[in-house]
This record gives sequence, structure tokens and C-alpha cells, in this order.
Amino acid sequence: MEDPVVNVNDVNDLDADLPKAEDAPESLLDIAQESAESVHSSEEHADLAPASPGPMDEVLDSPSEHASSSPVEDEVPVSPIETNDVEVHVGHENTASEEDAADALDRHLSEPVDDEGDSNIDQQENAEEENISEADDKKSVSEEESANDHDAVQTQLSFESSNPEEADPAESADVQSPMEDNSSDQVEDNTPATPEHHDPPSPEQEIPEPTVVTDVEPVVEPSAEIKAAPGPDKSAKIKELEDKISELESTLKSKDETITSLQSEVERLNTEIKSRSVPSKKPASAASDPKSKSVGAKKTTTRPASGARAVSKPAPVSNGVAKKPAGSPSKRTGSATTRPKSAATKPAGGKSSVGKKYIHRRAGKVANKVEMTKGIDGEEHAVKLMLRGRGIVCYPPTDFTMDGIVSEKPEETLKINWVYGYRGRDSQDNIFCLPSNELLYFQAALGVIYNPATRTQRFYQGHNDDIRCIALNPANPSIVATGQAAGHDEKEGDPHVRVWNCETFETLAVLGLGTLQRGVGSVSFSPDGSKVIAVDEGNDHTIYVYDLKKKSTIAFQKGHQDPVLGAEYIPGQNSRFITYGKGHIIFWDQEGNKLLKKSGLFEKHPKPRFITSLAFTDKGEPITGDSNGNLFLWNPNERKISKSKVGAHEGSVYSIAVKGDEIYTGGQDCKVKKFKVADLSSEDAWELDSATHGRVKAVTFVGEDLAVGTYNNGVLFGKFGDQPEQIIYGHGAGDLWGGADHPSENTFATVGQDKVVYIWDAESHTPKHIFKVEKPAQACCFSPCGSVLAVASTTGEWWVLDSNNGLVLSSYKSGPEQIDAISYSPDGSCIAVGSHDNYVYLFESTNLREDYKPIGKCAGHSSFITHLDFSDDGKVLQTTSGDYEHLFWDATNGDQITSTKDMRDVTMATYTCTLGFPVCGIWPVGYDGTDINALSKSHNNKLLVTADDFGLVNLFRYPCCDPAAEWSSFRGHSAHVTKVRFLHGDKEVFSLGGRDQSIIQWGIC
Repeated sequence: MEDPVVNVNDVNDLDADLPKAEDAPESLLDIAQESAESVHSSEEHADLAPASPGPMDEVLDSPSEHASSSPVEDEVPVSPIETNDVEVHVGHENTASEEDAADALDRHLSEPVDDEGDSNIDQQENAEEENISEADDKKSVSEEESANDHDAVQTQLSFESSNPEEADPAESADVQSPMEDNSSDQVEDNTPATPEHHDPPSPEQEIPEPTVVTDVEPVVEPSAEIKAAPGPDKSAKIKELEDKISELESTLKSKDETITSLQSEVERLNTEIKSRSVPSKKPASAASDPKSKSVGAKKTTTRPASGARAVSKPAPVSNGVAKKPAGSPSKRTGSATTRPKSAATKPAGGKSSVGKKYIHRRAGKVANKVEMTKGIDGEEHAVKLMLRGRGIVCYPPTDFTMDGIVSEKPEETLKINWVYGYRGRDSQDNIFCLPSNELLYFQAALGVIYNPATRTQRFYQGHNDDIRCIALNPANPSIVATGQAAGHDEKEGDPHVRVWNCETFETLAVLGLGTLQRGVGSVSFSPDGSKVIAVDEGNDHTIYVYDLKKKSTIAFQKGHQDPVLGAEYIPGQNSRFITYGKGHIIFWDQEGNKLLKKSGLFEKHPKPRFITSLAFTDKGEPITGDSNGNLFLWNPNERKISKSKVGAHEGSVYSIAVKGDEIYTGGQDCKVKKFKVADLSSEDAWELDSATHGRVKAVTFVGEDLAVGTYNNGVLFGKFGDQPEQIIYGHGAGDLWGGADHPSENTFATVGQDKVVYIWDAESHTPKHIFKVEKPAQACCFSPCGSVLAVASTTGEWWVLDSNNGLVLSSYKSGPEQIDAISYSPDGSCIAVGSHDNYVYLFESTNLREDYKPIGKCAGHSSFITHLDFSDDGKVLQTTSGDYEHLFWDATNGDQITSTKDMRDVTMATYTCTLGFPVCGIWPVGYDGTDINALSKSHNNKLLVTADDFGLVNLFRYPCCDPAAEWSSFRGHSAHVTKVRFLHGDKEVFSLGGRDQSIIQWGIC
């Protein structure tokens, strides 16, 4: 995910409660002055005219919407909110948005306050009918005139003004000002005012008949029989109103200055963010649930270093083995011994790749680091681990001593023997043929060279994260360029391009460090091999041109606003290349350090949503395939389509290979088709099994044979038209979590969310059996004799399969949720199933092939079950959970054994749980509790191997009970490593990559 850049235009979100100063009613003071002039002018006129619309009617709602629908003669309008309420409104504006402030102002100035005024007027009218005293009549007239006069002032405050030419001068001169006494007329006060007695009006002064105002609140004039009373001067109250308005304007100006200050700060932060050279990493997995990595992205934070394991400088990695850097701290908290980083070894077949160990902690996780203390509970060797605030005390066996316990890193190392699978799920056009007729492709973080004749593999291990693209130098086919995504390494963890020799595996150049943002989407060599172009996967899809000899950037230019899927140089032209992607194809010319681009013209031809593939004929003419299944032959000089084949495939065309006058294409319809270059006429088709192989993602020639990469991460090989042979197998869609070693053979099983079960022959590196299950699979285990394989799903179902033919012998359901751990007891009489519903289900298996009967349920964990192991005698079960609990159970009935100390002398038949005294040394101080996903003890009890979230497989001595124990790390995976197991005979180890779906078989040497 890219670093968030704050938009200055979104500054209102920083203080949405503050109105903008520029939106404030700047003319409030003028309106108040107009109100005063209107009142004085009304003294010279006899009638009150309808109010004309104010200048802000287009902004605020018309007060006529709030006018009473009853006749004017029957109801006297109630005065709007008193002027003192302006102060209340100012307080509201500080907590409301601009729109809400305008609406609130409109409501306060136009809505009636309550029905109290109506009640008083009714009483006054009844008093007239019942001939009440003239003093009461005079008070009624005074109150009505006051209400009308104040209503006119408030109407003007609502951005509407009266026509002074039709006002009644007598009324204006004699009406009493409502501003004389407003302390008892606030909105909050519902107590009726007590009428006061005044002298009766003069009979000579008469009030004209009321006039109906159509566009403002109804105004009712006093009865003609009632005389107007003289009123005081309103200038003092108007001055008070002006002061309130000035105060409001001052407040708004202050808020405007605050907003301006915030805008400046936002601009400064944007400048700082854009100046950073390190891009954002991918989102981390959910810490509380390691299995949530199957949904989200892998962890991309750097590996933390602890007190004694911490390093002042990054530790280089050679063949994945970390070296101890100079200047490392010599002490670790709680231990007097040192814990240096692992030594480096040179990989077989070439020069070692240089990388760095992870050192930085992820932000916000400092409080969750692992802490370790020795000498707990009065015992010298007892260890207490603190994982995310949970204390786990690990007790040693009763007679334990440190005599014979070696804390140094093991002498053994790991070397990659085989990589299963090919990266076809999210990549395409990524298989090349070397002059030696070897296949060049990539999987996870490894460049792979496969020899179909000898069935051997060689590996380039220079990358530290996903390889996204690959290219071969046309001038020197032994030179390869590979581009990677943002990775774990501190120094070389940014996206970059590595140029390397496929014979010696020497890294020749590292390009783009510090400039590429998210990853390298495509890479290509110029025809003379002197330049490399790379497409950045950042927002601008920038095109970079590098000088390979100088290892520097020649030119760069924004590629396109939409995704750019590929880039290729035009054969024979070192300064012209083509990029293509979503809805576009662009022809580029390089002139010095400038890149000039012109778009291709589709003219009458249908413009596709995506152009998905590009190749060139022997004459240098571009051929494109698109998401509509069309093939277009282009004239590169005119940038126009010269020939077309509409509907060449049903769906996208992912790969194009040209051999002489023939074009071979692979598409979404699971077909490889052959066309003539001359007229793009179709000749033949090679259809693959869609269920087994899926879409065709890559096509290339190896001599006269054709190599085809598939969506399900396999590679087919053979002559076009013949039945192809699958030479590379791998798991397809979904994450890969389940794996188990065979108890007596050099084979192992893997199960994936693609619903496929493989039983692999570790010697031939081919599957002995391939089975299908009904649901996505998550875990598996062999029975002690190896005749059956139990497979657990993500939905709570699990099946017992015949390991020789895949026949489902019986099926069961243990809870409604995902099953992450499943294991047989050493004698095969019991099987334990650990579920995401926090329970472990125990079944008795008197007959391994069927009739599994439930005998108990282990209830006590507060989170999902992650690992489980049986004791040597099968009577005790140990489990760990997602919240780092380590519990023990009676395996015969599921009862919890509450005293962990009493289990100190129990020996486990297997050890896959990541907690406990024999493995407490695998946790470096600073590790998060979810950083280690899997663990396995060798059958000879000498070695321990772990799998972590940083793509590393780590090798320790067993038991690993010293907090200062040393280890060796080995890189090959690009995602979190989800499973690791020793094979029978302890000569090899296999590991599984979650998101990269790779299986790596390691040799112990």
C-alpha cells in the first residue's frame, strides 16, 4: 500500500465542525444597518408592504416555507428568536459543519419560537369581545405592535428586507421596541409574560387594516379601533446587535486563520511524504490470527532484532544464511552468552547472493515484543516468555542440566534441491528458452533454470521477495534481468531490477533502488543489450530506461494513467520500444534523456479493455493480443493496425510466440492456437484440460518442442499437436498451508485451497498420486503406518483417504470452522482435530479406514488451535492457540491437565508446537508472537527447523532451550512460510509458502 498523501483540498475533514470564513454572512452588519434604516423609514409611511427577497435567498431557505397556512386575520405571527440568541448560535457554529451552520442560522431566524404568543393573542381578542378595560386593550395593542416590529427586524436578519415606501409612519413611530426587554423572551423560557397597563391610545391615531405578506411570515396589523402607543428609540439595541455581529465575524475570522494554518501543515506533510525514497510495504497480516494471512497480504515488515540478537548493521545473507555483522551486541537480556548471527556459505552452482537480515520492528508493535527471563519459580533453568503480554513459563525436565547443551548454530546447513511449481497464477509470458535448451522461469523469490533432458534445476537466490517479471538479453542470452516487488530486506528491500548471469549466478547490476515505488511490472533489454527498461507499478506507471554499463538511469517518463502491463523494445531499434496495458498501446522514442510517446490508433477496429500480450514477427512487426481475444498486426511507423484476427480466442490472449511464419498463442480458453503470419488465418489448436491445467499463461519454444505455462502453476512440454507431458507440478488457486511427512517413506503430502491433494516422491520430485477433495483443504497427516491420509478442510469437514488411490474411506465434521491442526497418536488409536472454534476434537480409531468414534472434546482454549502433539505413549496431548496459550490434556477423554509443571517430564513423540521448554530458544527478543508459523523436530532429536513470516526457514540445534541459542537462516520463499517438516531419514526438509504457493525441498548438508 502506498504512503497516504493528504490532499489539501480535503482539509475540511481535519476540522469538519468549523465553518469556512469565506462562507460566512459577510453582510450581517450591513443588514443590521438596513434594519435600522427600515425601522426609521417606516415612521414616514402608513402601510406595511410585502417584504422583497433578500440578496441571500438563493443560499438560504425562504422563510415563507415556515409561514402559517391559516388566515392572517385569525392568527398573529409569533416573533422569531430574540436577538440574544445570536450568541447561542455562535456557540453552535463551532461544533457544526458549514452546511449545518447555514441551516441552523436559517432555522433560528425563520422558525416561530412556540405557541405562547398565539395563546396571549387569543386572550387579548377575547378581552376585546368581553369589553375588558382600556388599559388591557392598550397592552394588547402594544404587544402586537412589538411583535410585528421585532418580526420585521428578524426577517431582515434572515437576509430579507421590507419595502420602506409602504410602511406606516405612525405605526413605526409609536410601536414599542421589542429590544427594550428581552430577558424574559428567550426561546428556553416558556413562561407567559404578564401584561402591563398603559394609557389608552389617542382616538385620533388609527391603525390601517392588516396586509397579507406572501413571501415572508404573515404580519398582522393592529385593529383600526386600537391606537398605537409611543415607542422608545431602537438605536441602542441595534448597536448591541452590531456588537454581536462583530463578535461572530471575529470568531469566524479566527477559525479561518486556523484552517489556513492547517492547510500549511498539510502541504508541509505532503512535501515530506513525496520526498521519501522508501515506498510503503504491503499490508501486514492480522497479528491475532496467523491464518488470516491466507486472506490478506503477507507480512512485509523487517525482521526484528532483540537485545542480544540485535545488530547495529544489517547482516548479509549468502545462500539464505545470515552472517554475524561486526559490531553486534555481545550480550542478550537474561543471558550471559552471546548469540551471533549465522555464518554464510556459498551456494552450489554459483556466487552467493547478497541480502540482509531483517532488523526493524514494525510500527506500533514494540509493546508486543517477546521478552524472556530465566530463573523462574526458584529454578535455575526455568524460562518465562512474554508474548503480547501473556506470560508462558517453561519448566525443564526434573534432572535437566545445561551439560551437553550446545547453543552454537548447527554445523548443518540447508541447500535448495528442488522448487515445485511455476508462477503462473498472477504472471504471464514468463518462460524463456536458453541456448542450452534449458527453461528459464521464476517461482517465489527464486530464478529457476530447469533442464528437461536431465530433469535438474539450478537457482538464482539474489532476490528477497516476489519476482514479478523476467527478461533475456537478446545480445547475450546468458544475461537475465528480473524485477521484484517491495521486500523484507532493509538495504535492498525496495523494488528493483537485478541483472545476473545464468551460468555463474553472479549479480551484475542492481537497478532502480530508491526510485521504483511498488514493484517492477515489466522489464526488457534493448536489442544490443546495453539498456534495460522497467515499468514501475506505482500510480504513475513510470517508464525507466537504465544504462546497463553505467548502472544508472538514462531517462524516465510517466507511462500512462492506467495500468501498464508490459514493455518491449522493437527488434533492431535501440531507441524505440512499445508499452501496452489497459486500453492503450504506446510507441516510444528515446532522444537523449527524453522519452517521446505517441499512442497507437485503433481506428475502425474494436478498442479492447486490455492489451494483454505483445510479440514481434521476424520483420519487426508488433503483434498484440487483447482481452477480447483479438490479434492485431501493427505497422510500427504509422502506429496503425495492418491486419486483424477478431475472436482468435474466447477471452484474453495471454502469450504470443513467433516461429518463422507461424504464430502460437495461448489464451483464457485453455487453448494453444497456431496462425499464419501472412493473413492471421487459424491452422490448428491444442486444447488443455481446463480443470487440471487452467488457462495458458506462457508459450515458448525449446527447439522443436513447445513449453506451456499454466494458471495452475504447472509447465507442460511436448510437440504441438501431441499429448503434452507435465514436467512441473504445483498447487493452484488459494493459499498453501497443509503438509505432512510420510512416517516410513521418503515422500510427503501437501494439500491446498485449490482442493488438490499431492503425495510427492521426494527423490524424483514428481507426484506419486494426485487426489481431489470436495472443499478447500487446510491440513493433513499420515497415519503411523502411512496407509491412510487424513485431510482437513476450511469448513470443518475432514476425510480419511486411502493414501495409495485417494479413495475416501470415511468423512466427518468437527465444528463449523476451519481446521488448522490434525494428528494421529503414535499407535494410531486416536486422532486429534484442532479447530478454529477453540476446541480439540478427539476420536478413537480402532479401524484406521473407518469407524472413528468421538471420545472427548478439549475445551479450555480462548482462541483457535494452531498446533498439537501427542506424547510418546499417546496419553497426553499438548496444544497451542492463536493467543499463545500452551495447554496439556488427557488424550483419553479430553480433560485439561492444569499443572504445566507436572508435564515437565513428559516426552512428546513429535514437536510441532511453537511453545515449551525444548523450543523456548527459537524466540528472539523482539519477535511478535505470530512471526513463527511452524516448527518441526528431526526424528533423531538433533535439529529443529522453523518457518517464519519473513520468507525464511531457520535451523537450530535441538533442544533449543537457551535464550542465547544461535541459528542459521535460509531464503527462498517470498511470502510467509506456513509449514516445515523433516522428511523420513532426516536428510531433507520441505517447506510451504502461503501466498507464493511454492514448495521447496531442502537438502541437509
